[in-house]
Amino acid sequence: MIEELKNIWRTCFNDADRYIDLYFSERYRPENTLVYCKAGRGVAMMTLLPAAVVTPHKEFPARYVYAVATLPEFRNKGFSFALAQQADEQAMAEKCALEIVVPATPELFPFYARQGFSTVFYSRVVKFSAEEIAPAEALEGVPLQDAETFFNLRERYFAPGGFFVRWDSAALQYILKESRLLQGDVYYFSQNDDEGYIVVEPKGDSLLLKEIALTPALTPAALYFLKQRYAHCRCFICRLAVDSPLWVKQGSTVPLAMLKWLIPPPATVSTVHAYVNLLKD
Repeated sequence: MIEELKNIWRTCFNDADRYIDLYFSERYRPENTLVYCKAGRGVAMMTLLPAAVVTPHKEFPARYVYAVATLPEFRNKGFSFALAQQADEQAMAEKCALEIVVPATPELFPFYARQGFSTVFYSRVVKFSAEEIAPAEALEGVPLQDAETFFNLRERYFAPGGFFVRWDSAALQYILKESRLLQGDVYYFSQNDDEGYIVVEPKGDSLLLKEIALTPALTPAALYFLKQRYAHCRCFICRLAVDSPLWVKQGSTVPLAMLKWLIPPPATVSTVHAYVNLLKD
């Protein structure tokens, strides 16, 4: 079955075999994977990755609906919708309160809305050229090696926001490996008592800063390090929390992900400052 799933992935997402192999060796779990079979053959798939939503009053177990794919010759037959119904049943059986999904294209937001999802996660995207990054005092970025440090820094920076999607250490360990496979990394920066990180991924002549957990004081020197480290990248694309203190009032706010409650939404929970990141687009 794994080879059939790899074939679906390869056909639908056009990823390199080394990336597919990394996912199936490090992140794939049969119990989190739903498969639609036709004539004994896997033709559609959906993955439910574990996550948690942290609020000031309570933590809610959640599932990230990921790698939704159907082979081209079997599309428009309701297979993904059938898997989505099964996903709801499985998530509720596992006492999950929410599901999260990232529509691959803008046209898919209405599709998921019909399944009960609402757009609550937004991202502020700021773009600038490498030439705009001014020289700053030397600050060496150190590649993070362990998921525990990654987890603790992420919690300290984002959890106070009020509605935060937490990835566990296993998920963050995978992100460390994934970033390096894609020629990026997770760089740790510190100065005096100030510390944080940036998750980066080069894409052609651009550098995507997928998550920035830095104070405004650390950011200029960190960016200058990245400018030198990725000298071929002429454009920097930063994905930020909408209310991030970095580059305030700059960039454009775009929808990022959707959420569906599997329980009655608690009256005390607000999604005004909802934050999720480190998702695959």
